[in-house]
Amino acid sequence: MPWSLMDILLALPIFAAILFRIGGLIMTAPVLGSDLIPIRIRAAFAMVIAAMIFPIVKQQAPGDITLSTLLVSGVTEFMIGAAIGLSLMLVMLCSQVAGTMVGQQAGLAMSQATNPLNNDQSTSIAQVYTAVLTLVFLIIGGHRAAISALLDTYKAIPLFSFHMDDSIVLLMIELLTAAFIMGVRIAGPVIIALFLTETAVGFVSRTVP
Repeated sequence: MPWSLMDILLALPIFAAILFRIGGLIMTAPVLGSDLIPIRIRAAFAMVIAAMIFPIVKQQAPGDITLSTLLVSGVTEFMIGAAIGLSLMLVMLCSQVAGTMVGQQAGLAMSQATNPLNNDQSTSIAQVYTAVLTLVFLIIGGHRAAISALLDTYKAIPLFSFHMDDSIVLLMIELLTAAFIMGVRIAGPVIIALFLTETAVGFVSRTVP
């Protein structure tokens, strides 16, 4: 049975709330939020996913949705999706940390170029680490897992039910700490090998005339 104009008008606030949560993930997640993908394609992708899950989650919305409720919920819904995307991005940050540390130890930190994946300046070694980690992310299906995790949030956090607290901030701090520790662990073997090589070269240069 085709929808009437009134049904469409009543469904628009619910669709907008769903789109805000999905848009937060699409804008911040690795690969999905890359500047290499045109913003029109990302917007169309978010709208397609929102349209697919709209019939499933529309029952979670309250009966009366005011403009103020929609505005507040739009911000909170966006933050839910952005929290998932930033969590994955912070995990990917470990490649930048590892590449920067290795570049400093190898004396290659002065040569920097634009990284098209993140649209920032980084060393060549950091770009290699980022490219490898991005390939691993795609091979293991990280982009599909991100979408699946977002869909699972509708079971734990229904529409228009999230309230702001300090849990997201604490989560970001813990993930940033974990990303730095992981980056140090990834760069550790290379840094140790470079340190031993430089030590051996120093002994040889002092002993050989």
